[in-house]
Amino acid sequence: MSSNNHSPFHSKQIFSMLLLALVTLHLNGCAFAPWQVSKIEGKEPEEKVSLAKAALAKKPEDILPRKNLLVSQELAVTTLIRDAENARKNNQLADANALYDRVLALLPDDTTAMNGKAAVERVLANNKKITTASDLIAANYNDAAKTLLHQVLLQDPENIAALALQMQINEKSTPIKAEPPSLKPISDKPITLELREANIKVVFEALSRATGINFILDKDIKPDTKATVFLKKVRFEDALETVLATNGLQKKALSDNSVLIFPNSQQKLKDYQDLVIRSFYLNNTTAKQVAALLKTMVKTKDIFVDERLNMIVMRDTPEVIRVAEKLVAANDLEDPEVMLEIEVLEVSRSRLQELGVEYPNRIAVNNLSNIATTTTTAVATATTSVLTEQPLTLKSLQNLNSGSLNVSPNPAVNFRKTVGDVTLLSNPRIRVRNNEKAKILIGDKVPIITSTAAVNAGVAESVQYIDVGLKLDVEPRITADDHVNIKVALEVSSLGERTVTRTGTVAYTIGTRNASTLLRLKNNETQILAGLISDDERKNSSRLPGLGDIPLLGRLFSNQTDSKSKTEIVLAITPRIISNIVRPQAEITEYWSGTDSVISDKPQINIPTGGAPADPRERIRERIQSRQQQQQEQPDAPAPQAPLDTKVEPVMPIQNPTENPVINADGTVTAPTDPNLAL
Repeated sequence: MSSNNHSPFHSKQIFSMLLLALVTLHLNGCAFAPWQVSKIEGKEPEEKVSLAKAALAKKPEDILPRKNLLVSQELAVTTLIRDAENARKNNQLADANALYDRVLALLPDDTTAMNGKAAVERVLANNKKITTASDLIAANYNDAAKTLLHQVLLQDPENIAALALQMQINEKSTPIKAEPPSLKPISDKPITLELREANIKVVFEALSRATGINFILDKDIKPDTKATVFLKKVRFEDALETVLATNGLQKKALSDNSVLIFPNSQQKLKDYQDLVIRSFYLNNTTAKQVAALLKTMVKTKDIFVDERLNMIVMRDTPEVIRVAEKLVAANDLEDPEVMLEIEVLEVSRSRLQELGVEYPNRIAVNNLSNIATTTTTAVATATTSVLTEQPLTLKSLQNLNSGSLNVSPNPAVNFRKTVGDVTLLSNPRIRVRNNEKAKILIGDKVPIITSTAAVNAGVAESVQYIDVGLKLDVEPRITADDHVNIKVALEVSSLGERTVTRTGTVAYTIGTRNASTLLRLKNNETQILAGLISDDERKNSSRLPGLGDIPLLGRLFSNQTDSKSKTEIVLAITPRIISNIVRPQAEITEYWSGTDSVISDKPQINIPTGGAPADPRERIRERIQSRQQQQQEQPDAPAPQAPLDTKVEPVMPIQNPTENPVINADGTVTAPTDPNLAL
C-alpha cells in the first residue's frame, strides 16, 4: 500500500536524475571538445577574412579568433587559386588575372598567385605574337612569321596555335630535298667525243657546250692534265663517269645544271661529300645485330645503337645509306610462327582374376590380458579383452587353452574377376615462334624429401619437386618452303611403389617412358608416334603343401591370382603455319654494292691504279704512233687491220683546227688536236 502512495514521488525523482545525467554528459562533451565551433558568416572569401579580422581585433588575446583568421585566409586563397587555374585552362585569361589579383590582395607574398599572374601575362603576349604571325603569313612574310613563332615555341613548346602556323609555313616553303640534285642536260641525244691529248679543261668545256651543264673545277686540279677520249654515241652520264674515272677525278652535283669536279682523294672526299643521318626503327631483329651487320658490310663507323627503342642511327654518304636501307629491309623480317596441334592418348587395359580357396597358413599362441579404463564422469569400469602375441614359453604352454590359439588368415573362398579399360586424352594447342622452345606438362609435381644428418646438428630435411605425368618439349624450325622441322621430346612418368626408409622418409618408385626424335612435316601434315607400350603380366598361386600339387584336384587346395595390364601412349602432332618468311623483292635480295673503297648501289667504273701499260691514254698513244710509222714507211699501203678482238674507232680529221672545240651539226663535239697526230 505504501509503495503505491509513493510511486509519483519516485517517478519524479527518477526523471530528475535522468535529466541531470544528460546535462552532465553534454557539459562533459563540451569540456572535452578541442575548441568551440566557429561560425564565420559571409559569402565571398574576402568577406570571411574581413569578418575574421574584425573578430580578432575585438579579442586579440583569444586563441579561437586567431585560429579562425588563419583558417579563413587559407580557405580563401585555396578557393581563389583553384578558380583562377580553371579559368586559365578555359582560356579565360582576364578572369584568371583578376582572381590572381584578389589572392595577392589577401596575401601579397603568395608565390603561386605571382607565378600564375606571370604565366597569364606570358600567354597574352604570345597570343599577340601569334596574331601578328598569322597576319604576316597572310601577307607572304613567312620568314618574319617564323621568327615570331620560334619565340613563342621557346616559351611554350606545346602551343597548339603556334604549331599549326609553323606547319602552315613549312607546307608553303620549299621542302628540303632528301636526295642530292641530279644533273639534267639540255638534250638527251648521245654524245660523241674524239679528243687526243687535250687539256682536261678543254674536255669539260666541250661537254658543257654539248649539254649545257656548268662545270666548276677545283683549284687542286692540275692545269696541265691531258686527256685522250674516244667516245661515240654514249649517254652524258656514261661519258662523264668515264672521263672522271680515267683521270682520277670525282664529281658533286650542286644543282640541276651545275657540277663540281675535284680530285678523287680521301681528303677531298671528306671536304665535298655530303653526309646523311638515317634512323632505323627495327621491329623484328635486334639493334645490335643490325649494327654489326652494317659495320661489316658497308664499313660504316658513325653508328649508334639505342637498345631502349631498338633503333640504330648512322651517319654516312647517301650511297651508303641506300645500301644500308636494303640491308635492313632484307633482315628486319618478322619471325615465322606455327600452331602445333597435339593429341596425346593413353590407353590402359587391366585384367585381374582370382579363383580358389584361401586356407589358414599361420597358428600363433596368444595371451588374454585385461585393460581397465576409467572415465572422469562415469563410476563403473569396463574390461576389454585384447589378444596380444606372447613369446612361446613353458609357462604359456601350461596355460594353453582353446582361447590361446590364433589362426590366420581366416579361411575364404575367392572367385573374383576384374576388368579395367582406361583412355586418357589430352589435346593441347600451342603457338610457337620460330626456333623457340615450348613445354607442356600434364600431371603433378611430386615432392621428394631428402634427409641430411650432421654431427651435433640433428637431421635436416630438404624438399625437391619433380614432374610426374606427361611432359612434352617441342622446338620448331620453319623453313621457307612451308615445312616444319620439329624437335620432339616426350616423357610419360607415373608413381610406383611407396617405400618408407628407416628415418621415416617416404620415397616412391617412378616409372618413365621417353621418346625423342626430329621430324620434318609439311604444313597441316599429321604424324603419329606410337609404340610406347608397357606390358605387365603376373601369375601368383598359393597352395597347401602336397594337396595343392595334385592335378585337377589341386585347384581345391590352392588360390590362383592372374593379373595382366597393358598401357600404350599415342602422340599425334600437326603443325599449322600461321606466318612464314616473306621473301624480299629482287632489288633487295641482290644489288650492287660498289667497290672495295667506294660503297654505292650502282655499278662503278674502277679507276685504274696500274702502271703505264694499263693507262688507256698510253695504249691509244701507242696505237696512233704505230699507225703513223706504218703510213710513213708505206704511204700507198692500206691501213693495217685491227685484231679480231680489238675495235678501233677512226678519228675524223679536222679541216681547220682551232683553239676551241667544234660542235658539229649532228651534235658531236670535236676538240682541237695536232693535225700531225691524225690517223
